[in-house]
Amino acid sequence: MAASPPAESTPGREAAGLPAYRRSFQYFALSRLVVAALLIAYVPVMRGSGLLDERFDAGLFLPVAALYLVLAAVFFLLSSRAGRLPLPTLATIQITVDVCALVLLMHASGGQRTGLGVLLLLPSAGAAILVSARVGLTFAAASTLLLLVETGWRGLMDQAGDSAFVQVGLTGATLLVASAVVGRLARRLASQERLAWRRGEDLRNQLAVTQAVIADLPDGVVVLGARGEPRAINRSARDMLAGGGGAAGGLPGLLPLRAALGIGPAGTDAEPPTDSAEFIVPGAEGAERRLRARRLGVPSDGVDEVVVLEDLGRLEARAQQLKLASMGRLSASIAHEIRNPLSAIRHANGLLAEQLGEPRLERLAKIVEDNCRRIDRIIEDVLSISRRGSATPEALPAEAFLVQAIAELVAQSGADARRIECRVHGDMPIWFDAGNLRQVLLNLLGNGLRHASEARGAVRIDWAPDAGGRWSLVVSDDGPGVSAASRVHLFEPFFTTETRGTGLGLHLARELCTANGATIRYRPASDNPPLRSAFVVEPAPAPGAPR
Repeated sequence: MAASPPAESTPGREAAGLPAYRRSFQYFALSRLVVAALLIAYVPVMRGSGLLDERFDAGLFLPVAALYLVLAAVFFLLSSRAGRLPLPTLATIQITVDVCALVLLMHASGGQRTGLGVLLLLPSAGAAILVSARVGLTFAAASTLLLLVETGWRGLMDQAGDSAFVQVGLTGATLLVASAVVGRLARRLASQERLAWRRGEDLRNQLAVTQAVIADLPDGVVVLGARGEPRAINRSARDMLAGGGGAAGGLPGLLPLRAALGIGPAGTDAEPPTDSAEFIVPGAEGAERRLRARRLGVPSDGVDEVVVLEDLGRLEARAQQLKLASMGRLSASIAHEIRNPLSAIRHANGLLAEQLGEPRLERLAKIVEDNCRRIDRIIEDVLSISRRGSATPEALPAEAFLVQAIAELVAQSGADARRIECRVHGDMPIWFDAGNLRQVLLNLLGNGLRHASEARGAVRIDWAPDAGGRWSLVVSDDGPGVSAASRVHLFEPFFTTETRGTGLGLHLARELCTANGATIRYRPASDNPPLRSAFVVEPAPAPGAPR
């Protein structure tokens, strides 16, 4: 939190923490060191030119000048490091030493007429700048009194005339006026610097907060220069524009973004520039990502533009989730209402079938039973979607579990077990909920059996690691595969290419995989003839297992 505005009467004490104040303090200490060195060189230069006053006392001047040089060097070293004394207090001590040393040196050199009294401007002005205007005036007045005392002593010794007192008066007036003016300017500059420092702190804090907020936004934010070059970009925008290539793959989406909005050289063909546009970012393996770009504010020449990016695929998926959530609640309610009368119909049909003797009537009863089972299976799929949130992954022995799942499918569907081949390439367990994985396998194997040929091994299950060492469960078959147009909607609910299908099997498989932290995708298997299509399930690594 920013401190309250400092009092103008003590700018040095309030500004002591500012970097500029410490720099001023160091420059003042350096100037004192230079003055002390020049005073040492004053003696041989003036002596060589024959301009030394006949009253010059070298026995007093040189020791005082040497001591002043040593103290100036010590104060310079103290100014470059933080000590226990506050800087304004240290400045007061240094200026007191300056006044005493300069008055003694002036006295040793011959008095006021040598002109060394003008050097007292340095400590008086330094006090006004580094401490306060009041302290500066105090040192100016003290310096003037010391000059008067020194001149009065020389007058008693018949070494000073009346003109010396006039010169002291002019020097004292100059010290007082200079201290007052410099102190006023120092107060104003210190006030402006404190204001600038606080504004800078506010801007830095605001920038840090803005960057933290923008960095975690789900939407992408890009700042583009006048020629379309990215000045700033958050993590979401970088992922969107990378097109699946990552940071090493660059940002291939920048060119279509600039072209869509008509920004920079890439947007010269867009007539006129638009405030909102949709574009496509090419991705790996032919995948594409649809994005929408929207300008913020009114663009003007020479000003950076802020562009917000939205992933249309993610927006559509979110809308689909909301729709499915509503549909799931409605379907579950309807399913419960349907199951009760359906059970009554099946029970009545079973009793009726026991009393029928004609083959024609028995065939009709079987049609009723088959369709009742079909409706019951649809209801079970709908209820499975609404219950898919409960998953307890565990380490399942791959070979034993897969063999049991295949046997269960064969017993339920009456399929030929020779059509299914199981390959387990290691003893790595499958980290999955047992009931959920069984449901996923039944759906995938059922799809494969419906589309595969009657040949031996037409449907195959592989549990093996890929080239990167990631274990996956692959269910492939030698059927015709899925067309490119249907792959986009493959896992959507109620999408099916069969006349008797419900379109819920693959959607349920994906939902169950998501609940277990796994992924499922379709992969054409043209590189593995005669198998032409495959569904790949990648379970989450078991806790503690290498990734």
